[in-house]
Amino acid sequence: MLVSQWAHDTFGQRVPLIRQGVAEALSVALENARDAQKVAQTDHLHPFGFTLMSRKFEALAEAFEDMGDVRIVKPAGSPHELVLVDGKLLFPFRYAKDRSISVMSARIGDGRPSALMQALFQRFGPEPQMRQLALHDVAPQAAPMAEALAGLPDGTGLVLIAYACNAHAGLLDAWWGEAELLDRTGSLRWHHCEEIPLVREQAAPAAEQAPAAAFDQGAMPTPALNPRTRAARLAAPISEAVPIRPDQARSRER
Repeated sequence: MLVSQWAHDTFGQRVPLIRQGVAEALSVALENARDAQKVAQTDHLHPFGFTLMSRKFEALAEAFEDMGDVRIVKPAGSPHELVLVDGKLLFPFRYAKDRSISVMSARIGDGRPSALMQALFQRFGPEPQMRQLALHDVAPQAAPMAEALAGLPDGTGLVLIAYACNAHAGLLDAWWGEAELLDRTGSLRWHHCEEIPLVREQAAPAAEQAPAAAFDQGAMPTPALNPRTRAARLAAPISEAVPIRPDQARSRER
């Protein structure tokens, strides 16, 4: 299938494989979290939330651990390992628990961004299009954290993976792209954001796999995903990503 110009420029010819690995890793993490909730036999959602918090990072690392040119990095002071693939750091986060919030209104976390998150944006995020909140205005700990990231290669970029999910419905949708951090509430300004397809389709002819600049808008899928073995996850084809612009997102909400 066709891929967007952004995805091609970011990950080259491995876009379908990487995109599929991200989708499957999120699915596995969500199923693990739902399983934890069932085993806990409680109406409180702490087991789901705590499991998802860790498993989203671990599942990504597991999905890409055997791929060439991939590094698993653990920044000093961070409890989580991050995946560095093709010079891009993958950072997954839940932006919503249902479909009432547009991804264009996504925030990093429910409170003030952590020092690590601020440092990642400052060091590896895209060039801000608006005034970005200075590190010292948000968290003084972010400056030392930025120094701890100095070992990562020059030119490293931050790719955000935003997804919506809940313990009852599982994974609702997923998006990836680049954004800047705007303020102390974790608000984002997307420079590029496109949907990660969660439904598999037959592979398209090779002639159709050149990058495309734009796509028609499609309906957001709502499949029920089940975890599979890693070999099966990375072997199956995946469907097309649909870029979204801020003006189109606002039209969707209305």
